[in-house]
Amino acid sequence: MIPEGLWTFALLSVTSLFAITNPLSAAPIYLALTHGYTHEHQRHTLRVAILTGAVVLVVFALLGAAIFALFGITVDAFRIAGGLIIFAVGMDMLQARRARGKSTAEEEEEGMTRDEVGVTPLGIPMIVGPGAITTVMVLMADAHTVAHMVVVLAAIALVLGSIYVTLGMAPRLVRLFGQTGLNVVTRIMGLLLTVIAVQFIVDGVRPILIDIIHGPGL
Repeated sequence: MIPEGLWTFALLSVTSLFAITNPLSAAPIYLALTHGYTHEHQRHTLRVAILTGAVVLVVFALLGAAIFALFGITVDAFRIAGGLIIFAVGMDMLQARRARGKSTAEEEEEGMTRDEVGVTPLGIPMIVGPGAITTVMVLMADAHTVAHMVVVLAAIALVLGSIYVTLGMAPRLVRLFGQTGLNVVTRIMGLLLTVIAVQFIVDGVRPILIDIIHGPGL
């Protein structure tokens, strides 16, 4: 029987990753970047983007602890900083703006010129940007057992799989929702993301405050 805490952690992992990647908001940009491509070329580009995102997220998930140790960063400090980054992304989404961590016009133009749209800007940073990387590292820092680590990796696979399906249906979704509908979904995802970000910050601040209150000599 799977412990209740593991289910809660799994739900948090999937929800936070799905909200911050927000594939629906990427659908119109994906269509613009692959405009004029054949259907097969579009599919190939999407597969490259998903593979790129998977490699980046898995690498940062597995090497997060080593990165913390290398730079002398505590997990609590990273939770606070990560929560602030994710909160900023969520606030942008609440206003239906493209997150500041997403690709710039220059990056999109460069990707079009090089015919490397799948790697950049679609794979990085459209699908997997700083917010997604931060989220994965924070989640992995909270994974205290092998089962929890497997949950994070499974969440990455599940979310990237859903992105593949969603962007594969991009033309129909854009017609179905329209820009207004996509903006509404983006705002809902942004609200969810800001709540998750605040929880990350609280989880980071709490141990620090406890250490201060119960520090040496007190």
